Amino acid sequence: MWRLGDPQGNESSKVKYDIVPYTRGKGLDIGCGPYKTYAHFTGVDNLHHAHEFGWDMRPDVVSEADKIDIFATQSMDFVFSSHLLEHIENADKALKEWWRVIKPGGYLVLYLPHDELYPKCGTEGANPDHKHDLNPQKVIDWMLTIGSWDLVVNEVRDGDNGPGEYGNEYSFYQVYKKISHDKKKPVNRYSHEQIANKTACVVRYGGFGDMIQCSTVLPYLKSQGFEVAVMTTPRGKDMLKANPYVDKFIIQDTDQVPNNELGEYWKVWEKRFDKFINLSESVEGSMLAIPGRTMYNWPYEARRKVLNHNYLELTHDIAGIPQGDYQAYFYPTNEEKKWSEYEDKRINPSCKPVILWSLAGSSVHKTWPWLDQVLARIMLETDCIVVLTGDELCQILEMGWENEPRVIEKSGIWDIRQSLTFAKHQCDLVIGTETGLLNAVGLEEVNKIITLSHSSVENLTKHWKNTDNLVPKNLNCYPCHQMHYGFTNCFRDEETGCAECQVQITPDMMWDKIKSWYNNRLSEAV
Repeated sequence: MWRLGDPQGNESSKVKYDIVPYTRGKGLDIGCGPYKTYAHFTGVDNLHHAHEFGWDMRPDVVSEADKIDIFATQSMDFVFSSHLLEHIENADKALKEWWRVIKPGGYLVLYLPHDELYPKCGTEGANPDHKHDLNPQKVIDWMLTIGSWDLVVNEVRDGDNGPGEYGNEYSFYQVYKKISHDKKKPVNRYSHEQIANKTACVVRYGGFGDMIQCSTVLPYLKSQGFEVAVMTTPRGKDMLKANPYVDKFIIQDTDQVPNNELGEYWKVWEKRFDKFINLSESVEGSMLAIPGRTMYNWPYEARRKVLNHNYLELTHDIAGIPQGDYQAYFYPTNEEKKWSEYEDKRINPSCKPVILWSLAGSSVHKTWPWLDQVLARIMLETDCIVVLTGDELCQILEMGWENEPRVIEKSGIWDIRQSLTFAKHQCDLVIGTETGLLNAVGLEEVNKIITLSHSSVENLTKHWKNTDNLVPKNLNCYPCHQMHYGFTNCFRDEETGCAECQVQITPDMMWDKIKSWYNNRLSEAV
């Protein structure tokens, strides 16, 4: 409820963290005043308050709110406006103009004073500049004349109703998603009314392997009757988009919320769920020391003693779910499965054994230098086909094998989901360093050979199936339990340019594992 003695101004700060999933990309903050909500917003203001109150206001664009012709039709991912619509005489006209610039699939995000919580126009304490008394239904009625939309959020924010305690709020919060619709009659939906009985949110950002590791908690939550949301980045969503245990995603772009504000952001979203599991830094930052953190510079033995614990087990502990029955799996779509079957027939018409080799990971110590020597032996002493995968930079590692028909170079050609699908469904052996691809097949039956670097067997592969672990011998820095983004604190071999822990895993060590797998396969065939 509004009170005259409460702090006034900067109303948008009260929903700053709520609006994150709906204000990604390029968009407008209309009526931004002196407090543009996020740096990536384009602030629009007519400077009325600057002239009236002497405020220092520097919007990106100076314009009236209902005349934003400078912005092209369907050019914005979102429009956000806080406590402005009630000041505009022709509020319905302004809404139509804001709606015009939003792309199909984009969002109109509104935060407005509620006429049951704030003094009505002309009464004591009311803002003399207000032209309208607003409430959720009045705005809905205006929006019904504008176009096709889905009302995905519709909340009264008074500190008593809705999810959580809102402090000195006297407003309502609405989010309209723009629906692309060709028919003359608009389509209007009300998704906010579809409320689950039990909700859980799992927070995890990071690389492909991180997302696979966090997926182990999702089946358990579903078995307990929760509707499961995953809070992540677009890359994380791409990794889990076909996971059958995820009901919805809460997406934020990388660095959309500054790192120093993440704690407050999570606190706001935690109120919306019955169970909130934050797996952020559950591996990197906890079990793998990050540069700049105190434990990064601990003595080796201290890091080993504290950090040498299994990643999946820790994930279950943080989530508060029983140990065992680990289910960290990658789920391809039906289209991806069909693609992998077609691709297998195309590159392997004779049904030879298929090895998929993941060439490099995200850190400097995740490249193994002896690929060429072992590939040559595979070509000479087996009938296997070897598929090489990785990002575009890995194409350098593929050089020299262009004319060998049994070496299939797919780095920079297949995306990560294609590589994972092929590894899961079409391969007999998967080889690589500590990459997301190896994590994705860790609990699968397919045979695996991994060259470990900063993780121990206890950390990473303890619960994996059919896995041969290759580790450096007599190297006093392995496992370092550290994240290395350069070679400042990672021992580098001068001859190969690779991390010493990978250099010490010799070609003979790798070949012995491949030969043993191949011979066992021949024996089983007989």
